[in-house]
Amino acid sequence: MKIKTLIALLLIGGSLFFSSCGSYQTNRNAIQRIEKGMSKREITNLLGNPDYRRFDHEYEQWEFRKVDILGTTIILIDFQNDRVTNMDSFSGDVDQTPVPPVAVYPPNDIEYDRPRPPYNNHMRPGRIINDRDFQKLYNTVKSKPFKDDQLELLSIGVADRYFSCQQCIRLMSIYTFDDDKLNVLDIVAPRIADPENYEDIVRSLSFLSSQDKVRKMFSGPRR
Repeated sequence: MKIKTLIALLLIGGSLFFSSCGSYQTNRNAIQRIEKGMSKREITNLLGNPDYRRFDHEYEQWEFRKVDILGTTIILIDFQNDRVTNMDSFSGDVDQTPVPPVAVYPPNDIEYDRPRPPYNNHMRPGRIINDRDFQKLYNTVKSKPFKDDQLELLSIGVADRYFSCQQCIRLMSIYTFDDDKLNVLDIVAPRIADPENYEDIVRSLSFLSSQDKVRKMFSGPRR
């Protein structure tokens, strides 16, 4: 009787093992089938509904977390006009997160020479951080489990770099509440290269009081 029980347990265990391997293989196959231009419906058919969803104007990002016996795989898919524009996948282990290849905003190395409002008129406009370096910074900051660590890392990451308003909005989108978003803005604002577009940041906030703070920050005298 014990031998029969042992055999049954071995069969069940083997079945679970191969089932898990099958799940892992399915995830890998689904990732390989994702292509630019695919619709949201096609992505849902491949991966199911996203675990997290972010959007800003015409830009939208879906995040999937697939768990199997080898760990967690994070899949980020960017949409514009409901079509896939970019895809990135990496290990859920933040120590192994690779540098993603591309991001949506902004175009590479745009240089701004337009007049700047009082908040930044003491700085000479520079070249905006390129897509690859921005996405690396974004993923690294987001991967930290605690807000204080995230903001400290961001403070270090913005040194000697310039950002667009859209990139600032993406960094702010890591957080849900306006107060946290404003903390990000305080760090990034002195390095924004296109402050004339600050109304985009205003529109990304939920409360009028927060929006007023942003307007005063960019239209008032330099602090």
